[in-house]
Amino acid sequence: MHIKRIFFFLLLLSGYFVIAQQTYYVDQQNGNDANDGLSTASAFQNFDTAIANVQPGDTISIIGTYHNPAYNPNYTYNGSPNDLHVWNFENTIRIGGLNGTPNAYITIKAYDSNTKLLGDGANIIRVLNSSYLRFEGLNIEGEVERIPLSTALALQFVYVIADNNMIGTLTHPDIQDIHYRNLDETNDNDGIVEDTDIYTDISNLPVYRPSYTDTRGMYFTNCEHIAIVNNTVHHTPGVGIRVANSKNIEISKNEIYRCSARSYSGTHALVVTKTKPVGSNNYCISIEKNTVHHNYNEIYSWSPQKTIINPRIDEGKGISLQQNNLNNWVNGQGRILVANNICYWNGYSGVHSNDGERIDIINNTCFMNSYTNTVTYANDVQMGKNIGISCQRGNDIRMINNISVIDAGWGGFALSAGLSTNLEVKNNLVYGVNGTLLYDPDIMDINSIEQDPLFVNAPVNYQDETYSFDFHLQSSSPAINQGDTGNYVPVVDYYNTPRDTDPDIGAVEYFVSNIEQDDSYTLSVYPNPVNEKLYINSWQKPVTFTVFEWQGKIVMKGIMKNDGIKVKYLPQGMYLIKIMNRYLKFVKN
Repeated sequence: MHIKRIFFFLLLLSGYFVIAQQTYYVDQQNGNDANDGLSTASAFQNFDTAIANVQPGDTISIIGTYHNPAYNPNYTYNGSPNDLHVWNFENTIRIGGLNGTPNAYITIKAYDSNTKLLGDGANIIRVLNSSYLRFEGLNIEGEVERIPLSTALALQFVYVIADNNMIGTLTHPDIQDIHYRNLDETNDNDGIVEDTDIYTDISNLPVYRPSYTDTRGMYFTNCEHIAIVNNTVHHTPGVGIRVANSKNIEISKNEIYRCSARSYSGTHALVVTKTKPVGSNNYCISIEKNTVHHNYNEIYSWSPQKTIINPRIDEGKGISLQQNNLNNWVNGQGRILVANNICYWNGYSGVHSNDGERIDIINNTCFMNSYTNTVTYANDVQMGKNIGISCQRGNDIRMINNISVIDAGWGGFALSAGLSTNLEVKNNLVYGVNGTLLYDPDIMDINSIEQDPLFVNAPVNYQDETYSFDFHLQSSSPAINQGDTGNYVPVVDYYNTPRDTDPDIGAVEYFVSNIEQDDSYTLSVYPNPVNEKLYINSWQKPVTFTVFEWQGKIVMKGIMKNDGIKVKYLPQGMYLIKIMNRYLKFVKN
C-alpha cells in the first residue's frame, strides 16, 4: 500500500494523554469556591477558580449548565439601543496565558452529556496567549433561537466610538453615544442601503458594536498546540469557532450548525485566519472530520474598515480560511489541511479560502452549500458563484478527491478559484441539480467526474438541521475507487475507516473488506506503556510494521516475528504504529 501523507502529530494530539495529575470539577449551580474542587461533591462554583489551581496534565470537568454572569435566556430587546444587556461583552469562560506542556496537555471537558455552555455576551469560550490545551466534548449553545430576527435587524447598523468623547461607558453607553452606520452616507443620506452609497471613513476609530447579536462560540487568538475535538457548537449569533494568529491547531470531529445567523459582521461557521508559520512543512493547522451544516447569515453585514455596504446577504460559509497570506506565513513554512469534512446547506461555499497560501483541501464532501441563494433569495436575482469548494486570490492550493454537489440552476460553480495561482485540482466529483453545471474557466480539473455521487440519503429539499443526512456512498456510486492516490491523501476517512489502495472520492470511504478491518478481531500492542520490547497480538506472523514519531516522521519499520520490536532506544513520548492497515498508539517510557 502506498504510504500516504497524513497529519500524524494532530492525529496523535487527538488521543494524546498522560495520566492526569488531577481533575478539578466546576459546578456553577451547586459548587462553592471555598471547596477543593477535587470531586463532584466538592466542586468549585467558578471556572476561574479551577484555572487558578490547574497544572499541566490536569483536567477541568464542567458539570451541568455554565453561563456568563449577566446571562438571561428570557431577555427581550426593549428597543433602546443603549440597553446595557446588548453591550455586556462578557465571556462565559475566558482563558488567558494558560499553558500545559508537550507531554501534559491541560484538558477542559464536559462532565457528562448534561453539560452545556451558554452565553449572550461576546464569547462563550475565549482563549488568548495559551498553549497545550485540549477542549473536548463540550456542548456550546448560543441564543439564535431566542433572538428574534427583528432584534438583529434593529441592531445591525448600531455602533459606538469608544474614545474620550464618549458620554457613557462601553458596556453602558449613553443614548447620545449611539451611531447608525446606514445613516453615515456622504452622498444621499436616506438611510436606505444601496449599491451606490458611500459612507464616511471610520476605519481609524475605536468602533464597537453590540455583543448580544454577535456572540461567538469559541474564539482563539495567539495560541499554539490546541486541540478542539468532539465539541458541538450551535445556534451562536456570530461565528461558531474562530482561530486567529495561531499555529499547531487541531480542529476535528466537531459539529457546527446554525451559527452566524444574527451577526452584522458577515461571519461563518468555522474561521481560521492569519495563521503563524512553523519550522517545517508539516501541517500546522488541521481541520478534519468535522460536520458543518446549516450555517448562514440572515442580515446584511458591514465592516468599519469599508466605506460601502453590500445591500445583500453575501457571507455565511461553512469552513472559511481568511488572510492566510501574511508576510511571515508566506515566507515561513507549514501548510493548512482541510480533509474529510462534511459540509452541507451552508450559506455560501462549504469550504472557502480567501487570500491563502499552502492549503490542501482533500477528500471533503460538500452538498448544497447555497442556502442563501437557494432559499433566502430563491425568487430574487442570484449572486455569489462560490457555492461549493472555492478559493480567491490564493497560491499553492490543492483541491483533490472532493465531492461537490451544488444548485446549478443559476450559474454557480462546484469548484472555483478566482485570481489564484499554482493550483492542483484533480480527481474531484462534481454534480449540479436544478440546471446545467458550469465550470469555472480559471480551473483545469484533471480526472474530474460529473455524475450524481449517489449518497445513501441526502435529498436536496431538506434544509432542516434536525434531519439525518447520510453521506455514505451507495454501492453503485461513481466516486468509489476513483480518488487520487498521492502522498497527501488521508489514510482514514471521516469515520476513521482506513482507505484502501484505490481510495474513494469524498469524505466517506465506501467499504474496506480486508480481514484486518474485521471489528470482531481485536488488534493490540502490549505492554503499553512500554520500556524495551513491544509485542503485537496479530492473527498472522510475521507482521510488517512502521513506527512514526508524533510529528509523522518514520522512526522504525520492519517485520516482527515472535521476539517483539525493540523500542528501548526510542525517546520517551507518544508514537503511532501502523500494522497492516491499522494505526495504534503507544507510549514509550
